[in-house]
Amino acid sequence: MRTGFAARGMSALLFFALAGCVKPAGDTASQAPPSRKTGLWEQTFNRDGKPGRVGRLKVCLDDATDGKLSVFGRHFATGACQRQVTREAGGVYHFNSVCTVDNGAVIKTMGVAAGDFASGYKVHSEVNVTGAPFGPMNGIHVVDITARYDGPCPQGVKPGDVELGSGMKINISRLPQIAEALENGKF
Repeated sequence: MRTGFAARGMSALLFFALAGCVKPAGDTASQAPPSRKTGLWEQTFNRDGKPGRVGRLKVCLDDATDGKLSVFGRHFATGACQRQVTREAGGVYHFNSVCTVDNGAVIKTMGVAAGDFASGYKVHSEVNVTGAPFGPMNGIHVVDITARYDGPCPQGVKPGDVELGSGMKINISRLPQIAEALENGKF
């Protein structure tokens, strides 16, 4: 069904909105994010204590792609963000941000990220979304991500390629177009 597909698509995009995809315009940070090892990363996503609709996903990173993505979470649309990141002596990162997306939604996030970022890491964040045009996105959500390094990206998989748990494959460079198509009812 079209509605079911749109809901699944919005769930996937919500994941990217909360869990880290495209670096938004106007982003500032007080501490540089950790760099992840180049290669294939598998992420397990839980939202509000339950497995997310995308379940596990795999993303291929190189240095340039990792620079565009963030362990701390990004939204896929353009907009203004104010972000603060601090790092404890033990390597645990604390982050908080307020992002106003062009569609009027406001995404407030606070959380922690820990790990060596070469073999694995975990992110725990609390996200408050208001004013989103897709109603189910609004509200306070707890998002947990566990990521582990899987090795080099397989042949034929290029940096930025993401394979969702459903088997759907996309490249992060296409997220703005996918978001626009969903907002305009083209899916």
